[in-house]
Amino acid sequence: MDRRDFLKISAIAAASISGMPGFLARAAAVAGGDKTLVVIQLTGGNDGLNTLIPYSNGAYYAARPNIAITKGDVLTLSGDLGMHPALKPLMGLWDQGQLAWMENVGYPNPNRSHFASMAIWHTADPSQASSEGWIGRISEQIGDPFCASNVGNATPLALIARDYSLPSIDSVDGFQLKLPAGVQLAFDSMLTSPRDGEAAYLQGATRSMLKHTAAVQANIGKYKAGATYPDSKFAVQMKDIARLIAASSSNGGTGQRVLYTSLGSFDTHAGQRADQDKLLGELAAGLKAFYADLEAQGLAENVVVMGFSEFGRRVAENGSAGTDHGEGSVMFALGRGVKGGIHGSSPDLEALHDGDIVYKQDFRGVYAEGLSKWLGLNAQSVLGGDFKGPGWLAS
Repeated sequence: MDRRDFLKISAIAAASISGMPGFLARAAAVAGGDKTLVVIQLTGGNDGLNTLIPYSNGAYYAARPNIAITKGDVLTLSGDLGMHPALKPLMGLWDQGQLAWMENVGYPNPNRSHFASMAIWHTADPSQASSEGWIGRISEQIGDPFCASNVGNATPLALIARDYSLPSIDSVDGFQLKLPAGVQLAFDSMLTSPRDGEAAYLQGATRSMLKHTAAVQANIGKYKAGATYPDSKFAVQMKDIARLIAASSSNGGTGQRVLYTSLGSFDTHAGQRADQDKLLGELAAGLKAFYADLEAQGLAENVVVMGFSEFGRRVAENGSAGTDHGEGSVMFALGRGVKGGIHGSSPDLEALHDGDIVYKQDFRGVYAEGLSKWLGLNAQSVLGGDFKGPGWLAS
């Protein structure tokens, strides 16, 4: 069996997993490491201006007579910017210097299509020429097809690699390996036949996955939350991520390098305040519980969260008390390893591009810092170039 056939069978096994975390098949010590990056996608195009609010700018209030956040409600962070009031659960992290905001983030030649822009963020390729996700390329660089997982129903493009897609975890409670009918014999043969080179390397990874399954199952069963999580789908996903990290740690180290999940929809064309306020509240409450849980488990030192959305919204509100698709927006990050604060200047609302905020920070620079400074990987090979980051990591 050649490398491609072997990877295909490995992919079949991964795709058949219901609740199987990718760290079970940690390929080797070089593929490990004790730090995890949690990536949160705010699906639909979150309105950055009503997330990190330029409350001292009169142009903001002039453009949004119905949906602007009043100055008295803004959670003040600086003389120019403050957070949406629904994000109040995160103020403790801000005060501790463990919450960072990146302003004016985007990419060249912005695209307002959900599909196209999300593909750009997922592949880290504004030319839209790549069919591989940036996290998929991480797995290729590490050499471990199980080094990252999505917590959710469908594997996003970000986790697609050249020869396989990384697994999605529907539910940690459904943690088990299920092979489709007709695959078991090929799978057994894959594990027992003599292998050389990369095939032997991946064979060892698969054996490791099976060897540690029972132990990790037991550790997941022993998990006791160190915080009370809210009753929301997003909070359940964050709790599952905490459980996976905790189970992996108690089983000998976090081989999972990236965990990915999403919250949405932020596509607020009408009635924006009701929808975005609710979603930002879910985001903040879920993240607060997640971080408190990590602290209680003694794992906060090794986890950083990074969040993005595919684009921002127009500066001016529309006739339906909402906002339409825009360009530049904000990203956020939190954790002990984060350099807290606002990275970048307040958006210039007097110098717009076709009614949109002009991007100043390429999102690939934000990715690059997470890859090189946090995960210790070669960011240039993953992203296809050198990109300057805003300095959101402490080291």
